[in-house]
Amino acid sequence: MGCSLLRKVKTYIGVSLPWYICAPVIMFALVFPIVFGCETYEDIGVMLDRCISFLAILTFSNVYHVELQLRTSEVYSLLPKGRKREDILKRIFVRFLFLTVIVLVCFAGYTLKGVHTYADQDTSVVCAQAFFSIVAVMLFFGAISFWTVNLTGSMAVGVGISIAVWMILVSALAAGLPALINVFAYGAAKDWYIGKITAIAAAVLFFIAGTVAIDNRKK
Repeated sequence: MGCSLLRKVKTYIGVSLPWYICAPVIMFALVFPIVFGCETYEDIGVMLDRCISFLAILTFSNVYHVELQLRTSEVYSLLPKGRKREDILKRIFVRFLFLTVIVLVCFAGYTLKGVHTYADQDTSVVCAQAFFSIVAVMLFFGAISFWTVNLTGSMAVGVGISIAVWMILVSALAAGLPALINVFAYGAAKDWYIGKITAIAAAVLFFIAGTVAIDNRKK
Protein backbone atom coordinates (compact mmCIF):
# COMPACT_ATOMS: atom_id res chain seq x y z
CA MET A 1 0.00 0.00 0.00
CA GLY A 2 2.89 2.32 0.85
CA CYS A 3 4.52 1.71 -2.55
CA SER A 4 1.21 2.33 -4.31
CA LEU A 5 0.77 5.66 -2.51
CA LEU A 6 4.36 6.63 -3.31
CA ARG A 7 3.78 5.89 -7.00
CA LYS A 8 0.63 8.00 -7.00
CA VAL A 9 2.45 10.91 -5.33
CA LYS A 10 5.35 10.57 -7.79
CA THR A 11 2.94 10.52 -10.75
CA TYR A 12 1.02 13.55 -9.44
CA ILE A 13 4.20 15.56 -8.89
CA GLY A 14 5.37 14.53 -12.37
CA VAL A 15 2.20 16.00 -13.87
CA SER A 16 2.02 19.02 -11.55
CA LEU A 17 5.69 19.87 -11.92
CA PRO A 18 7.31 18.21 -14.98
CA TRP A 19 11.09 17.82 -15.01
CA TYR A 20 11.43 19.96 -18.15
CA ILE A 21 9.94 22.85 -16.14
CA CYS A 22 11.94 22.18 -12.96
CA ALA A 23 15.35 21.62 -14.54
CA PRO A 24 15.84 24.97 -16.33
CA VAL A 25 14.30 26.95 -13.46
CA ILE A 26 16.60 25.33 -10.89
CA MET A 27 19.60 25.79 -13.19
CA PHE A 28 18.91 29.50 -13.67
CA ALA A 29 18.24 29.99 -9.94
CA LEU A 30 21.61 28.49 -9.03
CA VAL A 31 23.34 30.76 -11.53
CA PHE A 32 21.68 34.02 -10.37
CA PRO A 33 23.88 34.59 -7.26
CA ILE A 34 26.99 33.89 -9.33
CA VAL A 35 26.19 35.99 -12.40
CA PHE A 36 24.24 38.90 -10.92
CA GLY A 37 26.08 40.86 -8.27
CA CYS A 38 23.86 42.39 -5.58
CA GLU A 39 25.22 44.41 -2.66
CA THR A 40 22.04 44.79 -0.58
CA TYR A 41 18.83 42.85 -0.01
CA GLU A 42 16.97 45.60 -1.84
CA ASP A 43 19.21 44.99 -4.86
CA ILE A 44 18.38 41.29 -4.61
CA GLY A 45 14.66 42.13 -4.57
CA VAL A 46 14.96 44.34 -7.65
CA MET A 47 16.94 41.72 -9.58
CA LEU A 48 14.77 38.75 -8.59
CA ASP A 49 11.63 40.78 -9.35
CA ARG A 50 12.56 40.61 -13.01
CA CYS A 51 14.19 37.18 -13.13
CA ILE A 52 11.65 35.20 -11.10
CA SER A 53 8.68 36.85 -12.83
CA PHE A 54 10.12 35.71 -16.16
CA LEU A 55 10.62 32.17 -14.86
CA ALA A 56 7.02 32.23 -13.58
CA ILE A 57 5.83 32.64 -17.18
CA LEU A 58 7.45 29.31 -18.04
CA THR A 59 6.52 27.57 -14.79
CA PHE A 60 2.77 28.30 -14.91
CA SER A 61 2.36 27.99 -18.68
CA ASN A 62 1.36 24.34 -18.87
CA VAL A 63 -0.56 23.77 -15.62
CA TYR A 64 -3.39 22.34 -17.73
CA HIS A 65 -1.71 22.24 -21.14
CA VAL A 66 0.33 19.26 -19.93
CA GLU A 67 -2.85 17.20 -20.41
CA LEU A 68 -2.77 18.08 -24.12
CA GLN A 69 0.92 17.23 -24.28
CA LEU A 70 0.27 13.84 -22.65
CA ARG A 71 -2.84 13.35 -24.82
CA THR A 72 -4.99 12.77 -21.75
CA SER A 73 -7.22 15.84 -22.17
CA GLU A 74 -10.24 13.81 -23.32
CA VAL A 75 -10.12 11.65 -20.20
CA TYR A 76 -9.45 14.70 -18.02
CA SER A 77 -12.47 16.49 -19.51
CA LEU A 78 -14.74 13.72 -18.21
CA LEU A 79 -14.00 14.72 -14.61
CA PRO A 80 -16.68 16.80 -12.83
CA LYS A 81 -15.98 20.55 -13.01
CA GLY A 82 -15.51 20.76 -9.25
CA ARG A 83 -12.91 17.98 -9.32
CA LYS A 84 -11.06 19.59 -12.23
CA ARG A 85 -10.97 22.99 -10.55
CA GLU A 86 -9.67 21.46 -7.34
CA ASP A 87 -6.95 19.63 -9.25
CA ILE A 88 -5.95 22.75 -11.19
CA LEU A 89 -5.78 24.72 -7.93
CA LYS A 90 -3.51 22.06 -6.43
CA ARG A 91 -1.21 22.18 -9.46
CA ILE A 92 -1.02 25.97 -9.24
CA PHE A 93 -0.21 25.71 -5.53
CA VAL A 94 2.54 23.11 -6.16
CA ARG A 95 4.19 25.38 -8.72
CA PHE A 96 3.80 28.38 -6.45
CA LEU A 97 5.55 26.48 -3.65
CA PHE A 98 8.28 25.39 -6.06
CA LEU A 99 9.05 28.96 -7.15
CA THR A 100 8.83 30.21 -3.56
CA VAL A 101 11.50 27.69 -2.56
CA ILE A 102 13.59 28.85 -5.53
CA VAL A 103 13.32 32.46 -4.27
CA LEU A 104 14.43 31.38 -0.78
CA VAL A 105 17.35 29.43 -2.26
CA CYS A 106 18.42 32.54 -4.18
CA PHE A 107 18.25 34.64 -1.01
CA ALA A 108 20.31 32.01 0.82
CA GLY A 109 22.86 31.98 -2.00
CA TYR A 110 23.29 35.75 -1.88
CA THR A 111 23.47 35.71 1.92
CA LEU A 112 26.27 33.13 1.83
CA LYS A 113 28.01 35.21 -0.81
CA GLY A 114 27.77 38.26 1.44
CA VAL A 115 25.23 41.09 1.54
CA HIS A 116 25.85 44.61 2.84
CA THR A 117 23.45 45.80 5.55
CA TYR A 118 23.06 49.28 7.01
CA ALA A 119 23.15 49.86 10.77
CA ASP A 120 19.86 51.79 10.75
CA GLN A 121 18.05 49.11 8.71
CA ASP A 122 16.02 46.21 10.06
CA THR A 123 17.28 43.36 7.88
CA SER A 124 14.21 41.19 8.51
CA VAL A 125 11.89 44.00 7.35
CA VAL A 126 13.95 44.66 4.20
CA CYS A 127 13.99 40.92 3.37
CA ALA A 128 10.24 40.63 3.98
CA GLN A 129 9.54 43.60 1.68
CA ALA A 130 11.79 42.19 -1.05
CA PHE A 131 10.16 38.76 -0.71
CA PHE A 132 6.65 40.24 -0.92
CA SER A 133 7.64 42.21 -4.01
CA ILE A 134 9.02 39.12 -5.76
CA VAL A 135 6.05 36.89 -4.90
CA ALA A 136 3.58 39.52 -6.13
CA VAL A 137 5.06 39.75 -9.64
CA MET A 138 5.68 36.01 -9.68
CA LEU A 139 1.96 35.41 -9.21
CA PHE A 140 1.06 38.16 -11.67
CA PHE A 141 3.09 36.87 -14.60
CA GLY A 142 2.40 33.25 -13.74
CA ALA A 143 -1.32 34.00 -13.87
CA ILE A 144 -1.01 35.88 -17.18
CA SER A 145 0.80 32.89 -18.68
CA PHE A 146 -1.77 30.43 -17.27
CA TRP A 147 -4.64 32.51 -18.67
CA THR A 148 -3.23 33.26 -22.13
CA VAL A 149 -2.13 29.66 -22.79
CA ASN A 150 -5.55 28.28 -21.84
CA LEU A 151 -7.41 31.06 -23.67
CA THR A 152 -5.52 30.56 -26.94
CA GLY A 153 -4.95 26.81 -26.57
CA SER A 154 -1.34 27.33 -27.63
CA MET A 155 1.80 27.27 -25.48
CA ALA A 156 3.76 29.27 -28.04
CA VAL A 157 1.16 32.03 -28.38
CA GLY A 158 0.36 32.19 -24.66
CA VAL A 159 3.99 32.31 -23.55
CA GLY A 160 4.79 34.76 -26.36
CA ILE A 161 2.06 37.17 -25.23
CA SER A 162 3.20 36.87 -21.61
CA ILE A 163 6.83 37.59 -22.50
CA ALA A 164 5.73 40.60 -24.57
CA VAL A 165 3.81 41.98 -21.56
CA TRP A 166 6.85 41.30 -19.34
CA MET A 167 9.20 43.12 -21.72
CA ILE A 168 6.91 46.16 -21.86
CA LEU A 169 6.46 46.41 -18.09
CA VAL A 170 10.13 45.83 -17.32
CA SER A 171 11.31 48.45 -19.84
CA ALA A 172 12.30 52.03 -19.07
CA LEU A 173 9.09 53.24 -20.73
CA ALA A 174 7.04 51.65 -17.93
CA ALA A 175 8.91 53.62 -15.25
CA GLY A 176 6.50 56.52 -15.74
CA LEU A 177 3.38 54.43 -15.20
CA PRO A 178 1.05 55.33 -12.30
CA ALA A 179 1.87 53.53 -9.05
CA LEU A 180 -1.36 51.52 -9.32
CA ILE A 181 -0.18 49.64 -12.42
CA ASN A 182 3.60 49.83 -12.06
CA VAL A 183 4.37 46.30 -10.92
CA PHE A 184 8.16 46.79 -11.06
CA ALA A 185 8.41 49.92 -8.90
CA TYR A 186 10.18 48.18 -6.01
CA GLY A 187 13.48 49.90 -5.29
CA ALA A 188 12.54 52.90 -7.43
CA ALA A 189 9.52 54.47 -5.68
CA LYS A 190 8.28 54.79 -2.11
CA ASP A 191 4.76 53.71 -3.08
CA TRP A 192 5.97 50.55 -4.86
CA TYR A 193 3.67 48.37 -2.75
CA ILE A 194 0.56 49.78 -4.49
CA GLY A 195 1.53 48.16 -7.78
CA LYS A 196 2.28 44.89 -5.97
CA ILE A 197 -1.19 44.80 -4.40
CA THR A 198 -2.67 45.43 -7.86
CA ALA A 199 -0.51 42.60 -9.24
CA ILE A 200 -1.84 40.12 -6.66
CA ALA A 201 -5.47 41.17 -7.25
CA ALA A 202 -4.99 40.88 -11.03
CA ALA A 203 -3.32 37.48 -10.58
CA VAL A 204 -6.40 36.13 -8.79
CA LEU A 205 -8.61 37.34 -11.66
CA PHE A 206 -6.31 35.87 -14.32
CA PHE A 207 -6.17 32.50 -12.55
CA ILE A 208 -9.98 32.47 -12.37
CA ALA A 209 -10.23 33.46 -16.06
CA GLY A 210 -7.76 30.72 -17.00
CA THR A 211 -9.78 28.13 -15.09
CA VAL A 212 -12.97 29.29 -16.83
CA ALA A 213 -11.16 28.93 -20.18
CA ILE A 214 -10.36 25.31 -19.27
CA ASP A 215 -14.01 24.66 -18.32
CA ASN A 216 -15.16 26.08 -21.66
CA ARG A 217 -12.67 24.08 -23.69
CA LYS A 218 -14.31 21.78 -26.22
CA LYS A 219 -13.85 18.11 -25.51
